[in-house]
Amino acid sequence: MTREEKLAALYQGSTVYRPLGEEDSILAEIAVGCSWRKCAFCDFTRDPFGLIPLETVRKNIQTMGELGVKGTRVFLLGQNAFCRGADELMQIFGYLRHYLPQINEISMYARADDILRKTPEQLQTLRELGLTDLHIGVESGSDTVLAMAEKGEAVCDLQNAFQMLDQAGIGYLVTSILGLGGRHLWKSHAIETARLYNRIHAKQIWVLALKLFPGTKLHKQAGQGLFEPLTPREMLLEERLLLQTLDVQNCFFMDTTALNQYTLAAPLPQGKESLLQAIEQLLQEGAFPGLEAAPAPRLN
Repeated sequence: MTREEKLAALYQGSTVYRPLGEEDSILAEIAVGCSWRKCAFCDFTRDPFGLIPLETVRKNIQTMGELGVKGTRVFLLGQNAFCRGADELMQIFGYLRHYLPQINEISMYARADDILRKTPEQLQTLRELGLTDLHIGVESGSDTVLAMAEKGEAVCDLQNAFQMLDQAGIGYLVTSILGLGGRHLWKSHAIETARLYNRIHAKQIWVLALKLFPGTKLHKQAGQGLFEPLTPREMLLEERLLLQTLDVQNCFFMDTTALNQYTLAAPLPQGKESLLQAIEQLLQEGAFPGLEAAPAPRLN
């Protein structure tokens, strides 16, 4: 086997899900699929959920070390890899220190309930062992929208989880979904999501556009006329309202998929007006041409 084939053989999942900003990170798989698997909008259910056995994780990381994998940051794969218990995560971090001693930053996906199941002391220890960032799908700051989307979390859960991370010194990068509230809830979805972001200390806000994946509950509801999706123009209006309501500090804002055609990216609060001007330009032109702005920062 070639080196590339040996590395590819380390992954069990059918698809590698890696968030923006982790392009240069080493990838180490510790879970497959999502432990929740009930969100009405999500297609993360293609892989059955499972935890990679610790001994397999250890051997895979050992193989990476033997193959000379380079990099100082690792992203632990799994749609919410932080669902693993704190003791197991500590063991995995130990494997990383032993076989890849150059690693000084660790990140992964997490749900709010993954965080809330851990004690403040456990979070502090994980931070001391190298956990720097968690990528968290907020999706909405509206309890009504979260319930409709069957997210399994409420706004108070999200806020409590973020407070625990703040206290432990663990950074977090959040995503929300334009159009998730449909035509009936778009205003409250935008405003309440921004208000939630105003109360927390996210390093990055990444805005995604709702995509109705075949086979998901939301796709079926749209087909039955029970959910009215927004048009691309309406998503821009929602994004404009979100930005107008945002009042955050030291945060990078990105919209890479609102229309699947352009990139909007800028630091906040400095770049807020430029983002709003870009949206106004798109709305006035009506054709939504390609638009390039500042590239997203690497997370290292």
